[in-house]
Amino acid sequence: MTTATASKIRATPDDLERMPGGEARYELVDGQIRERNLSAESNFIAANINAELYVYVRANGLGLVFGEGCGIQVFPEPNPLRLSDGAFVAKGRLPGDRPPERGYLRLAPDLVVEVVSPGDNALEIQEKVEDYLAVGVRLVWVAYPETRFIHAFSIDGSVRKYGPGAILDGGDVLSGFSVPVANLFPAPVTA
Repeated sequence: MTTATASKIRATPDDLERMPGGEARYELVDGQIRERNLSAESNFIAANINAELYVYVRANGLGLVFGEGCGIQVFPEPNPLRLSDGAFVAKGRLPGDRPPERGYLRLAPDLVVEVVSPGDNALEIQEKVEDYLAVGVRLVWVAYPETRFIHAFSIDGSVRKYGPGAILDGGDVLSGFSVPVANLFPAPVTA
């Protein structure tokens, strides 16, 4: 779920925190506020992925899972802020293994989830993935509702594609995690 430009004014993450709904609706990229494209279907898919992550991470005491709209502020100036559709941070990386009480995540998650929404721009999705990997996110999952595929981008530059009949795994970021890709998407429309 990426963005459509909402404003051309130079803004800061503090500006977003003061906007009604700004923390969940807008990103800050190159000092520009961008509104996220949202859809019920992409939200549904993000919720499914995050639920699977949460159950596995919690059962194994591996860290914290953050849901849709989690702000990540670790990118270089001019203060970009990205909103993920989900994220995982391994145990021991956050002080006290607790989420920040205020503001955004100020470290690169180990895993970030992005779900493509109608109206999302392919170039913006690619830039977002590259931004995440450049700051140290080890694994980025991008879910494509139209094709029912998930592409897994690793920090080592490799890309794996998981189709509707595949089993998505967590690689070395979430060793042992697996879920059928088909379980993450709405049931296909049948004639």
